[in-house]
Amino acid sequence: MKNNKLIYIMLLCFATISCKTQQPSKVVSKTSTAKKNILFIAVDDLKPLLSNYGESQMITPNFDRLAAMGMTFTNAHVQYAVCGPSRASVMTGTNPDKTKVWDLHTNFRESAPELISMPEYLISQGYETTAVGKIYHKGSTSGGHDAKSWTMPHQLPDNFDPAAGKAAFSYYQNPETKQEFKRLEKEARAKGITKNGKIRSYVFKRLKPSTECIDVSDTAYQDGLYTQTALKQLGDLEKSGKPWFLGVGYQKPHLPFVAPKKYWDLYDRDKIELAKFQQLAEGTPKFAYHSYGELRAFSDIDDNYNIGDIIDENKQRELIHGYMACTSYIDAQLGLLLDELERRHILDNTIIVLWGDHGWHLGDHTEWCKHSNFEQATRIPFMFAGPGVAKNKKEHHPVNLVDLFPTVFELSNVPQSTQTDGKSLVPLLDDDATTTIEMDYAYHQYARQKRMGYSVRTERYRYTEWHDNNYRSYKPYKDNEIVGRELYDYEKDPLETKNLVNDPSYKSTVTALKAKLKTHLTQ
Repeated sequence: MKNNKLIYIMLLCFATISCKTQQPSKVVSKTSTAKKNILFIAVDDLKPLLSNYGESQMITPNFDRLAAMGMTFTNAHVQYAVCGPSRASVMTGTNPDKTKVWDLHTNFRESAPELISMPEYLISQGYETTAVGKIYHKGSTSGGHDAKSWTMPHQLPDNFDPAAGKAAFSYYQNPETKQEFKRLEKEARAKGITKNGKIRSYVFKRLKPSTECIDVSDTAYQDGLYTQTALKQLGDLEKSGKPWFLGVGYQKPHLPFVAPKKYWDLYDRDKIELAKFQQLAEGTPKFAYHSYGELRAFSDIDDNYNIGDIIDENKQRELIHGYMACTSYIDAQLGLLLDELERRHILDNTIIVLWGDHGWHLGDHTEWCKHSNFEQATRIPFMFAGPGVAKNKKEHHPVNLVDLFPTVFELSNVPQSTQTDGKSLVPLLDDDATTTIEMDYAYHQYARQKRMGYSVRTERYRYTEWHDNNYRSYKPYKDNEIVGRELYDYEKDPLETKNLVNDPSYKSTVTALKAKLKTHLTQ
């Protein structure tokens, strides 16, 4: 394992040295008003468990490489911690209460037909646009992965490495698993089940591993194919002679945690750090939690776990190991994208933005997956690089993923769309520490049945209100319908071990944060 890790780092160093000896990138004036290309990298379920975010146990050198090229936001948050709402929000630049997408099934084209997508707007500004992989949530998107967004068709390749063969259900390559899948499919058909979706459900109820570690190439799994497809799309876009938008949507580290063995070998499972606080927070409403049904759907996870139950330590280590391996797998794909931009000498004319669609619980609060208003579910990696962005900088100001929409337009010299709930972060992206933005908090929301929890996150605190009776921010704000509140102090209690909302010493803080949240909800 140590040898594998050393070889990986040596290869990265060699690649970096090689890049430095290449022909310099074309020089583009910083004052140029020409429209810039946009490389838009979305990573599913990616929390800031990355070396450039100070996580020393992680081996993610290409995230470090991108960080050195630009700005890393350390206090960035999504607007809704689950794929469908989060992606509808970032792609339209509007909050979930405007898209009216609060689940995994609603298509914003139907719930808010007046909205247009980011790439759709860029088309009107003379851009070529295309994408590969998961940009929108697949289960709540129009045909063609929202065909209105693309001048060149969106791609979802399945030409897996012939040495491994086609991945079963697009996920699994273990020969024993694939053989058992075939047996179960045959069994389902023998019972009169004929529809593909029902056959899939029949199989997964009986066998659905949460992890897989086998010795295959990167292109034996989807994300390796996405990278290779993106490299080809990049060539097509460059031939167009127009400014372009290329979306690359990686699916790992989403469950199941499957990645080539070489990425698992980077980590020693016995040394993996487990969540330090595996309890329910003192004084926090129980409905703020969930019983991680997404994880319990896997056949090697006990489906009887409930809120407050702690998963066996060995399984915790396996799951976290898998998450880390998948993250390093994506790191390698990021490196290939950056290599290609360097090879084509277009870095100086390309805006790069990388983001996660939400965070992920890895055992904290006894929680797994996302689906909450806690820090581990809402906080994301959010990075910018390219012309107009200072290099090797970190910014700790609280920001929102919805801010991506106007920020990318300003950096790319594209006229602003009037359709946005976000704010441009360009004032924070330069070398001048005195430039700032007016808004001093991030915000987000998550529903529990008829209750909607709304939060504001400042540099130090998070304040949450749970509103009953299907409240949304476009309805009248009523104090008497608030059924729960939370306050966490990240300076004194970064693990959210205690809800401080009723602590007398925080009374003035609660009053000030409530005023911020109410203003936000009633604007």
